[in-house]
Amino acid sequence: MPAMWNDVGEWAEFLFGGDAPVHPLSVSQVAARAFVMFLAGVMIVRLGKSRLLSRATGLDVVLAVVVGSLISRGINGDASVSGTVVACAVLVSLHWIMTRLAFHWHGLGNLIKGRYSLLIENGRIDWDAMRRSHISEQDLLEELRLNAGVDDPSCIEKAYQERSGEISGLRRKSNMHVLEVAVEHGVQTVRFEMQRD
Repeated sequence: MPAMWNDVGEWAEFLFGGDAPVHPLSVSQVAARAFVMFLAGVMIVRLGKSRLLSRATGLDVVLAVVVGSLISRGINGDASVSGTVVACAVLVSLHWIMTRLAFHWHGLGNLIKGRYSLLIENGRIDWDAMRRSHISEQDLLEELRLNAGVDDPSCIEKAYQERSGEISGLRRKSNMHVLEVAVEHGVQTVRFEMQRD
């Protein structure tokens, strides 16, 4: 049995430069460590159900930065492969636990993920909310153009700064009244759109 572990240790030393390398790594060893760390990172993040790149909250961003930093240390040999995998697994597990608890307790969710803020209601900008959120009028207009397809806040029923920091907008319902008049004897239907006041 000890001979088998010696063989595994020698193989790991040759392939990865050891778990925690003492000597500088060769290019092939860095590549092998990068391969292993990438696969381990993807598996850990997928098992943790975290959304590191999609609609990320502050909690998700912190996890992404720390896990990325840990993985890079494991790749270049500044940290052991096993220690890096364990540290990443612990951090993603903590993230999973916190987001699970936040699902059940809204107050905890607000604490660790943040709150949304109402910026526009019935076409009127809430300037106090804008100041608290550090959002300029130009920032708001840019987000409305990108996310709601409008350039005028008066066209917006409600707009929020979401917990992710993005701004979402709900357009006001149209005041157009459509009147269709059908004329017989082969004449096509005539359609009128009139603005209601």
